[in-house]
Amino acid sequence: MPIVEALKNHEGATSLHVPGHKNGLLFPGKYREVLRHDLTEISGLDDLHHPEGAILEAQQLLAKCYNTDRSYMLVNGSTVGNLAMILGTCKRGDTVIVSRDCHKSVMHALDLVGVHTIYLATRKEPQTGTANGVEASILREALQMETIRAVIFTYPSYYGFDFDLATCIATCREFGALVLVDEAHGAHFQADASLFPVSSIELSADVVVHSAHKTLPALTMGSYLHIPKWREELAEIPRYLQMLQSSSPSYLIMASLDYARHYVANYNEQDTKAFLKIRADWIAWLRQNNLTVITPDDPLKLSVCKDGLSGFDLQTIFEQAGYYPELADANNVLLTLPLIKEGMEFQAPTAQLNWNAADFGKLSEPISMTIPKITKILARDTTHSTCFETLENTIGKTAAEMVIPYPPGIPVILAGEIITATHIEILLSVQKHHYQGGEKLHQNQMKIFI
Repeated sequence: MPIVEALKNHEGATSLHVPGHKNGLLFPGKYREVLRHDLTEISGLDDLHHPEGAILEAQQLLAKCYNTDRSYMLVNGSTVGNLAMILGTCKRGDTVIVSRDCHKSVMHALDLVGVHTIYLATRKEPQTGTANGVEASILREALQMETIRAVIFTYPSYYGFDFDLATCIATCREFGALVLVDEAHGAHFQADASLFPVSSIELSADVVVHSAHKTLPALTMGSYLHIPKWREELAEIPRYLQMLQSSSPSYLIMASLDYARHYVANYNEQDTKAFLKIRADWIAWLRQNNLTVITPDDPLKLSVCKDGLSGFDLQTIFEQAGYYPELADANNVLLTLPLIKEGMEFQAPTAQLNWNAADFGKLSEPISMTIPKITKILARDTTHSTCFETLENTIGKTAAEMVIPYPPGIPVILAGEIITATHIEILLSVQKHHYQGGEKLHQNQMKIFI
């Protein structure tokens, strides 16, 4: 672990450089021990934006671990990876295809670069009712519409379900389109090929982004960008990583990424058995509490639900018992288990969940929204003015902002999309929970193009 080792070698030195906490000296309490490794680009610690030492070695080890030509550490999350892979491969006026369940950072990148976008309706996962990838037949139909520069996939879904990405990639190859994959929730697939879904790296994607911090022991914002097979067509991606990432990258994040790579690279059969044991304990406990447990393709994820309760109410019940899930939706609660190793301890579930139905409102019927299988949205015209209108007056008009329930960060309405009555129903439901965008949605208003 070259970055971790470089930081250890620096211990005991006096800081006459930034950051201002001076190796944690000016910081109170328990954080001081951690902050002594929060350093900067001083002698012996290399430079993320021009690596020649420990960081270069760490990224070479990362590429070896994931079997890629080049891999990069990211300190601004998968968001910066998605931005860089799109800005680095597309240009203004290009047309790209995107699955509707993409993360908001993908849409932000498309807006920044000024491409025309064809959105594909997603498959519905039957057990949970959640979005899950695209059908290869619809993808082929969209690829036949016009020249497509790139197709951007989200794989696996946030709920841990995969789809036939191999066939989708083969279809893209027929039409000469680049394959860019937001595989944020798949950094751990490398741990055990027999247990976890196959990574899009192995399926020959052109660029893949991983959120190491989501499923590996890395600090929040720690991510990876992989280029499985390097070619000059992708050469702008490293330049955009330099432009978009902080010029003062966190050494704590980079050290955690170094450790996370070492962790997954050395995952063994005994570790897998330890993980499966803790997973079995949790599934048994959930079922003892009369919950329906859905086991996705990714064993690290568990989706649970209970008749008569919304996912949001169920989330409240979990939190009252001291368990904090990954997210909730109208029907489900998603749990993300730890990729534990042999000898590690993780608290086994003991608390009994409290099913006092009087504390919760009546479960409402989920809103059914019919989405066109193919929707094309032209690049934003920056000369168009915008204004806010009350929701009831926006039907038939063009949305000028996204509204994104968060988590998981999938927009329910896109900028450039025609607003329907069903959109309004969904927006009124989203309004009751945490969301991003929708600047005045809390006032029952939406921004539209004039």
